[in-house]
Amino acid sequence: MVPIFVAATGRDAGKTTVSLGLLHFFRKQGLRAGFIKPVGQRYEVIDGVKVDEDSVLIKDIFGLEAPLAAMSPVAVPRGFTTEYVHHRDKFAFLTEDIRRAFREVGRHQDVVIVEGTGHAGVGSIFDLSNATVAHLLGAKAIIVSEGGIGSAVDEIVLNAALFEKAGVQVIGAVVNKVLEDKYHKVKEVVTQALVERGLCPVAFLPFRTELTSPQVQQVAHKLAAEFLCGEEHGTDYIDNVVIAGMEPQNVIPLLAPRSLVITPGDRADNILVAVSSRLMHDPSRPQVSAILLTHGFRPHETIVELLRRANIPVLLTTRDTYSVASQVYSMSVKTLSGDREKIDIIKRMVEEHMSAECLIGTDGGCRNCGGRCAMRGLAASSL
Repeated sequence: MVPIFVAATGRDAGKTTVSLGLLHFFRKQGLRAGFIKPVGQRYEVIDGVKVDEDSVLIKDIFGLEAPLAAMSPVAVPRGFTTEYVHHRDKFAFLTEDIRRAFREVGRHQDVVIVEGTGHAGVGSIFDLSNATVAHLLGAKAIIVSEGGIGSAVDEIVLNAALFEKAGVQVIGAVVNKVLEDKYHKVKEVVTQALVERGLCPVAFLPFRTELTSPQVQQVAHKLAAEFLCGEEHGTDYIDNVVIAGMEPQNVIPLLAPRSLVITPGDRADNILVAVSSRLMHDPSRPQVSAILLTHGFRPHETIVELLRRANIPVLLTTRDTYSVASQVYSMSVKTLSGDREKIDIIKRMVEEHMSAECLIGTDGGCRNCGGRCAMRGLAASSL
């Protein structure tokens, strides 16, 4: 069994996207593949057990047999790091918990995807950095970076150095969210830079707007906003945000498919513009996905009734327009198990751009660099 540790150069670089894609990729190669997130920071409580949300996602998508408790052995609650620093001896069991869970997850598997938490050094304060955990499990590492040239290579090399210092072999890197108009240039230059440093360019994944689109219910949860109506459409996606603080005629040109219209709750004119736009367009891809009403202003009941009849999700928050708009723009959007559209995109994207030759040692050399990389990937005999 071969463990592959998926780390990143920073937050939201795309570890879960790559982990999900790799699991699909290996299974399509006919390999038995499992998953574990040894240390998680964002978790749910299921049957009284803290379980990282990425483990829940992967188990739901692939129907993995391993229990969730094994797929997420350590969940870090708020205040944990301070408690650890002051009372280190109380947590001596964590390392063995991770080892035990890994053995359970890896039973009868050819490969196990081990998802890290952030960059190579995250977790150092409680002696479970990504580099330390990867070494503990005997894993080889793939480093995920966001698209770019100089910044991507700099961050990959920095993280690779910390992994290698911990005795972890770095297979190579995945450069994620590469802009379409710069894709070929980024791939050419970064490939050369990585190969010169003995790293394989495992994949260059293009930026896909659809993967950054939140659902209406995710926005509601993030803002702790109340649904006035339309909660049954909470899984609709939002691709565009419109701050409707101006006159209605100036709002209309800003509307695009799947818009979230943010407006004070007493602006009946802009609310009616949003309703009209939704009713006039294709229901499968409406101009307006939802309306977010701010300042705690609840519209007159006749307006609320119209919103209900229009079958449109409407959220209400007591906060001001600027603060909620800022929070929506800065949202970190996680893939959910019900996001079939996003999940299918990820599977196809990774399958199309991943170098099978590098990862599983097939003949012909790495297709991303023509065999010029060190080819330190997974030997076919290991799988």
